[in-house]
Amino acid sequence: MGEVFAGRYELLDPIAMGGMGTVWCVLDLNDHQVKAAKILRQSDAASLLRFVREQSMRIDHLHVVTPQSWAGMDDRVLFTMPLVRGGSVAGLIKEYGALPVRWVALLVDQTLHALEAVHGAGIVHRDLKPANLLLEPTGSGRPHLRLTDFGIAAPLDEPRMTRASMVIGSPGYMAPEQWHGADPDFRSDLYSVGRVGLEMLTGERPSADTPHVEATALRTDDPHRNALLDLLGRATSEDPASRPESAAAMRADLASLNLDALPPQPDEAVVVRDLFADLTEPVAADTTAAPTRLDHGTAAATRVQHGAQTRFLTAPHGHGDAAATRTPAYLLLLVGLVALLVAGWLLLS
Repeated sequence: MGEVFAGRYELLDPIAMGGMGTVWCVLDLNDHQVKAAKILRQSDAASLLRFVREQSMRIDHLHVVTPQSWAGMDDRVLFTMPLVRGGSVAGLIKEYGALPVRWVALLVDQTLHALEAVHGAGIVHRDLKPANLLLEPTGSGRPHLRLTDFGIAAPLDEPRMTRASMVIGSPGYMAPEQWHGADPDFRSDLYSVGRVGLEMLTGERPSADTPHVEATALRTDDPHRNALLDLLGRATSEDPASRPESAAAMRADLASLNLDALPPQPDEAVVVRDLFADLTEPVAADTTAAPTRLDHGTAAATRVQHGAQTRFLTAPHGHGDAAATRTPAYLLLLVGLVALLVAGWLLLS
């Protein structure tokens, strides 16, 4: 058995590491479900603020995912998320390069659908990129995208908690105004949608050195691709006023192109695989004891396979679980409140 966090979550295998924490595959010993969990070390106020902020972003939508439960132990906090079995748009582009126009249109539409709900709740995501667009395993059928990672999301009317010199977002996908520390704006997310859409269409990662993409330079003899390019080009305008006015408006413009009705191309081979096909072994018959159940929404299992080659991506969904919280977690929330006061003092100083 690996390390057990807060007496409940067995850490099985690391999934990803980054500046905002480490993501693990974990076994919840309370309900015997395999989940994903992000672990943050509370070594500074900024990481704690990100934790508190991400926990607060709970939007119920078929293309949006949110945190599930959380616990605290020593100087660390953990929150769980159901595993998303199909990887991310970033992995799809890495495997296939430029995606078919029909696929790009569907994925952009679902991203905008997610943003309609997020923006409707008064929240700006601020970190929309291929790695944060997760996929359910649908094979070669219609893709199903889910937007995740609200660690730096912000309410539209929230006073700025950082100085202008601090940049919030991911280079290459950030709107120009984000580089200058502008207040949160829905149209910044639309700029990111445009950049992600262009990356899906061309297979080339955007550069922070070219904030505006001249869509006409990417045109071909395919009228459907060109129409989509024009829409994505408007979304990536350096002037926010020149972009679509809302996610709903951009989605309507996309729908008018009728690209989702395009038939599959003869050489179209894009497949969203189930990355968890080898995750479990069947339960062996046992008449002397109840079997251990690891529930992923599929058959029961006895053991999780989590070798060095295992790589998973995650999406959160559901509601908090108070039973997962331990006493040190309350202290962390207290520290979070102190961190907010300190941030406010810095803002006014």
